[in-house]
Amino acid sequence: MRGGRLLRALAIAAAVLAATQSAIAQDFPARRVTLVVAFSSGGPVDLIARLLAERLAQRWGVPVTVENRTGAGGNIAAAFVAKAAPDGYTVLFTATGVAINQSLSDHPGYAIADLTPVLFPSISSTTIAVNPDNPARTLTDFVAQHRTKGFTFGTAGIGSSAHLTAAYLFKAIAKVDAIHTPFQGSAQAGTALLGNFIDAISVATSDATPLVQQGRLRGLAISSEARSERIPAVPTLREQGFDLVTHGWVVVMVPARTPPAVAAMLNAAFNDVAQAPDVRRRLVDAELTTRPQSLAEAADMLRRELVAWRRMVEGIGLKAP
Repeated sequence: MRGGRLLRALAIAAAVLAATQSAIAQDFPARRVTLVVAFSSGGPVDLIARLLAERLAQRWGVPVTVENRTGAGGNIAAAFVAKAAPDGYTVLFTATGVAINQSLSDHPGYAIADLTPVLFPSISSTTIAVNPDNPARTLTDFVAQHRTKGFTFGTAGIGSSAHLTAAYLFKAIAKVDAIHTPFQGSAQAGTALLGNFIDAISVATSDATPLVQQGRLRGLAISSEARSERIPAVPTLREQGFDLVTHGWVVVMVPARTPPAVAAMLNAAFNDVAQAPDVRRRLVDAELTTRPQSLAEAADMLRRELVAWRRMVEGIGLKAP
């Protein structure tokens, strides 16, 4: 009897909770929604957040504001949202570092379990490039050229997806002696390459594409599964015998205790605005691929990315200072 009463009480509590969450979802959003961007204005994460915020405000009829909380490779914004009220009104926009930092840092300031992925609105890649004066036409040529002598490569910073892609590629797969030179951004790395101060760069494809199109850089390889529509002459790593695919991405996340019904509403709304033809075109022009994604698919992608980046961090023995 006592067990039966407990089961009935649990069933009633579950029904009340479900009804409450359904009511919350029906009213959502009833006030301002804040998109917390983990990086400064002008970058791809900020660009996407502001693009989607404009469309969401039109769709919902409430203000949707963008708040940039920069620092610690995205950890400050992630920790802030992880501790926010789990009601759907504070939403994180961050990038690949949210997965990388879980392996790179012992104390990122939050646990990945404190956040729930809603959607990956864009996926990008890394491009390995050299000065056009370099005789190498492919990454295979470049590696053969440096098989017996070391070289330097530049990136936009330690722990970035482009850094880990190149470091793992050169150290664990190609097994060549490559020295990493970090810069403050892709532009600075590109300038150093054009001045022949370094031998190669590994940067986000969105940053490399304009320079490759202008002939100011020669793209040797791209880290995605398929070639880029905008620089189709640059082969993938796998096409050249290097078994590696990596993704840079932007992810939308909410506090882990956000009601599933609210998370589902956010997922549907972000999917709809991200797939609008004008939004898709702007993302494609920025070398950012977008596709519809369910909550379950977003959760699965995050799990896979955590495993992939941990393998690379451990493979090169990298730890945050």
